[in-house]
Amino acid sequence: MEYRYIGKDIPSRDSKAKAGGATKYAGDMYLPGMQYMKLLYSKTAHGEVISVDTAEAEAVPGVTAVFSCFNTPDIKFDRGRVRISEEAPDQEVLFSRHVRFAGDRIAAVVAESQSIAEYAASLIQVVIRPMKPVFDARQALASTEDPIHDRDSIISLPVMGFGNYDAAGGIEFAHHSAMQRVCHMAMETHCAIADYCPEEDRMTIWTPTQAVFGVRSAAASILNMPMSHIRVIKTPMGGSFGSKQEMILEPLAAYAAKTAGRPVMLKLDRSETMISTISKHPADGTIYARFTPEGKILGINVECILDAGAYQTVSPGYGYAFYHKLCWGYDIENIKCKVTSVCTNTPVSGGYRGWGGPEAVLIRENMLNAAARKFGWDPLKLRLKNIIRPYAADRSGGCSLGDIRLKSAILAGRSRFQWNERKKRILSQDRHARCLRGVGMAMAAYTSGYYPRRNDWGTVIVKMEEDGSVSVNCNVHDHGCGSVMALQKIAAEILLVDLDKVYVPEGDTLFNPLDNGCFSSRTTFVLGRAVLDACCKLREQLYQHASEMMHCKVKELTADIGIIYKKAEHACRLSYQQIACDTADHGTGALIAAETFLPDTNPGPACVHFAEVEVDTYTGLCRVISYLAVQDVGKAINPALCRGQIGGAIQLGIGLVFSEELRLDKKTGCPVNPNMQKYHVARITDMPDIDILLIEKGDKEGPFGAKSIGEACYVPVAPALIAAVNDALDADITETPLSPERLLEVIHSDGTDA
Repeated sequence: MEYRYIGKDIPSRDSKAKAGGATKYAGDMYLPGMQYMKLLYSKTAHGEVISVDTAEAEAVPGVTAVFSCFNTPDIKFDRGRVRISEEAPDQEVLFSRHVRFAGDRIAAVVAESQSIAEYAASLIQVVIRPMKPVFDARQALASTEDPIHDRDSIISLPVMGFGNYDAAGGIEFAHHSAMQRVCHMAMETHCAIADYCPEEDRMTIWTPTQAVFGVRSAAASILNMPMSHIRVIKTPMGGSFGSKQEMILEPLAAYAAKTAGRPVMLKLDRSETMISTISKHPADGTIYARFTPEGKILGINVECILDAGAYQTVSPGYGYAFYHKLCWGYDIENIKCKVTSVCTNTPVSGGYRGWGGPEAVLIRENMLNAAARKFGWDPLKLRLKNIIRPYAADRSGGCSLGDIRLKSAILAGRSRFQWNERKKRILSQDRHARCLRGVGMAMAAYTSGYYPRRNDWGTVIVKMEEDGSVSVNCNVHDHGCGSVMALQKIAAEILLVDLDKVYVPEGDTLFNPLDNGCFSSRTTFVLGRAVLDACCKLREQLYQHASEMMHCKVKELTADIGIIYKKAEHACRLSYQQIACDTADHGTGALIAAETFLPDTNPGPACVHFAEVEVDTYTGLCRVISYLAVQDVGKAINPALCRGQIGGAIQLGIGLVFSEELRLDKKTGCPVNPNMQKYHVARITDMPDIDILLIEKGDKEGPFGAKSIGEACYVPVAPALIAAVNDALDADITETPLSPERLLEVIHSDGTDA
């Protein structure tokens, strides 16, 4: 079917403003009388704060307040709790008396300018009684000295799974993988602004968050304020990748604003953002798999340790997500999974693009590629033998994964990437040459929302204004990737209006219905479907009113952009403006429709990625030559933005595999590379030729058949790249990053492990 907007490459509504520097981010805002907040962080990884001397700081002209663990509430909270009903380990306070990592908050200065606040903060004197730190999760499991927390330092999730792995039979194969700690490195650093009105006991918070209702919940509990007195407004976001899903700065800015009775901005620089907010979990996993001689997977058993850092926050939830995403994609009757979340005296771990999926898939796909090498199986045929079929039920949750197109993606990728031809070329290369090439692939299935792990819904209110333009009220949080444009296109397509006449404001707790926030790749599938259904209701109202005005039956009418007319008499027509005005003038009410979409399925996108790399055996440097991403998206609402998401995911994965790591001093626990000079992300010069193939065979659940894309496309990148490097070196490297030093160790060893 040909659409007017769906499936067309249309730039996001804010692209010109961003390209021209006109977009106002939270850090660009200014409120009358605004003050600035500067945090003071612990340089000790583990210890007890004995004293905080703030006298010199308080004496600095322009300083209005100094906070520390000795003059602020000792209310414990969990920065990852989105709603008050969620169970979560409350471990964190505004300012820590028991510091748990080098970067923990000790004190803060509020002043008339940023420079004054920074100078005054440098004058604060802190005395800390050091305690024995632990920087490694496995050491923390074995340690009994100086516990990091009184409770929940170690959370062992219940053994999850189905079937009986121990009785599965077959040939058992064991494999180990590990991922390092990395930073999100969004272009926009963290920032929050709060303004309190004491006369009305009202708080307003501006923040580039993924969950305005989560911010409201955290602020209300810490400040002991009714939720109805707190308004949270989502500001334009300069990237997140999960770093802005947790409530880190907002409670601090809100507390300072309420205390001072004036607006307060808390804005972090790059180094502060890297060491004191959140990073990606270091993960260490061992997987056991049982195979038939032909390569049919009979069962898998995974044990994974997640390094939560200083506070558990979302890590237990991460572990549950790890299990579910481990199960997706393959028809395996016996799965056993044990995840342990361990606190260490290191930076806090939290949400990162894919939320447990990249860790689970890395461990699983690394194992499958290693098993293929060991037993002489073709990696593609191994997948084809074990994948789930369309409309198969997810055994871990029981719901259908919809029309998932794994087989189509594998076969299309094999042909497009010329897998067989490349493999032959790799096998015939001179193994003594300086530069060696290899190819690899990995596969993943992903989610399009929370269901059935938890109830999900999306509530949308759509109204037609008097001039025929449209306003859409829903709790959308655009990360800068075009979510708002996707919803605009859905509304414009259903209602047949110009795109620029559809307004979709972002999250605002004052106006939006309660919502789960921008997590679990749910925006397009859940909110998009709610927008579609609400617009269909509004369209019915339009037709009904038009039929009454033109004295005909609804079935006699059709529509074009902004008008409804008779099929048999095109000249007999009414504009949307005429219909809207007539409806209001005659007292029958406004043209408005509300809809709540409650998904009872979760159509999974399929992802099959292929990579070719070249390893320089003299330097250990690796270059990605070419990359193919085959993505089953159901329907690309905006193909250009889908391609942008995939390209960004590949760049993120290249950084993870080859260069990124937040390194800590082994003695002090202090980060040694908390800046862009020493922390190396993948640059545009590191990018390969990227080929993208979108499979668009969506079914009825999603809007126009759409599934998710933003997180799914990142999940298989790392194992595909690792497989290609291992193919080049005939090795089994299992731990990232694949730095030149690590590759040289493998090259100069027997090449059997890393």
